[in-house]
This record gives sequence, structure tokens and C-alpha cells, in this order.
Amino acid sequence: MSPVSATPQPRFEGTDRYVATDDLKMAVNAALALQRPLLIKGEPGTGKT
Repeated sequence: MSPVSATPQPRFEGTDRYVATDDLKMAVNAALALQRPLLIKGEPGTGKT
């Protein structure tokens, strides 16, 4: 079993101008905790970057 990090993980909660859904928050926070990329798909011009 690997040791637990004493450093708090960054957490995504949205911003003042962007209110994220609970599902999106969970996905982003899981990607941050696992240090894995979060792949986003969607139509061109829909603000994925």
C-alpha cells in the first residue's frame, strides 16, 4: 500500500463566472488526484480549451 500524501490535492470547484456541475467537478477532481489527463470531446467552437 502506498503512503498517503500529506500535501493537500488541488480541488476544482468552478469559478465566479463558471458554475460547474457536480459531475464535472467529480471528473476534474478525479483526474487531478490520479494525475491523469481528462479527455474532453465536443463540437468545434464549444469552449473545450
